[in-house]
Amino acid sequence: MNIVAAIDSFKGSASSEELNAAALAGFSDDVKKCNIPIADGGEGTMAAIHADLGGKYIEVVTTDPLANEITAECLLTTFNGRKIAIIESAAVIGINLVEQTDDTTLNASSYGLGKMVLAVLKENVQQIYLTLGGTATSDGGLGFLQAIGATLESNQKNNPNLGNPLLWADTIDFATIDTRLAAVELIGLADVTNPYAGKNGFAHVFGPQKGASAATIERLDQRAETFIMHLPQSKQQYVNKAGSGAAGGLGGAILLAGGQLQSGFQTIASIIGFEEKIAQADFVITGEGRIDQQTDQGKVPFGVATIAHDLGIPVIVLCGSRQTNIGEMAHLAMGVFSIQQGPITLAEAMDHERTLANTYLTARGIAGIIDGIHKESAKKAK
Repeated sequence: MNIVAAIDSFKGSASSEELNAAALAGFSDDVKKCNIPIADGGEGTMAAIHADLGGKYIEVVTTDPLANEITAECLLTTFNGRKIAIIESAAVIGINLVEQTDDTTLNASSYGLGKMVLAVLKENVQQIYLTLGGTATSDGGLGFLQAIGATLESNQKNNPNLGNPLLWADTIDFATIDTRLAAVELIGLADVTNPYAGKNGFAHVFGPQKGASAATIERLDQRAETFIMHLPQSKQQYVNKAGSGAAGGLGGAILLAGGQLQSGFQTIASIIGFEEKIAQADFVITGEGRIDQQTDQGKVPFGVATIAHDLGIPVIVLCGSRQTNIGEMAHLAMGVFSIQQGPITLAEAMDHERTLANTYLTARGIAGIIDGIHKESAKKAK
């Protein structure tokens, strides 16, 4: 029997590779096991690609969302004969780096991510992949654009002097963007389809989880609408595209800078040859920290389950918690199991060692069922 584990990282708890190993340890040594680190464009993307393609990590001095100097890593590797860079936005401007408050929203900028891109250009890369999950910023990506050379100007008599440039910038000149970017493919990895502004835009949908007050959310959205109106006519189409609202508007900023947006999971799966890796599997185990109605919007478990389903391979899903309504996952998976062994606090549930131990115990129980079914089938075959 051939078992493949491709579980997304449980954010803040355990990595994809660790969870895969814990789940596979629950199966006997007679089983052929395959550990495939995987991600959907959020935390763990660099690790998943490095596990398959190799490469080297480099350190870059840049700034966090509140302009504090930090050192962050990015991955340099080769894919299809081209030198590429993978930058996780969350490592530079991540929500985990700051306190989620209204004041943070008013002052957080994506500037540090733009500095990271400029640093990577010195490595003579041909493609730069930016993961757009887990950011603390709601600046419409203006800080990012400013860092790569765009010129922002304010028409306000009383400039608020806040760190979030969306709150003071009225016009932007793209002609001053670093010319080296013209020779590089800039690709944002995102699976959300939100537009830049409006009720489904970045301020209203993602602002609350970043600590923004109702008043700040309205203000940000109004400023986003105003910014769109001041864009050249030829540029306005980009911030109306699906995904332009990803990562507080970074999706739109990447498009405005001449880049493109791609599905995080699909792109990563293609890079690591995921479909080919699982083609001979008898079972696939996948999962993530939480399975809910949003999972089928492009998260790892949905992507893995969809590919496996098309190949006729049964899928088992492990998670930290699950909703009753889990959308399409209820039809794609044989079963969706929470790894928790009883009532538990969130802090306890996120404990690294407990998470791995519970993953092992849950997988061991599932392995026993599968093994029992196989033995019964073998008896009947005789």
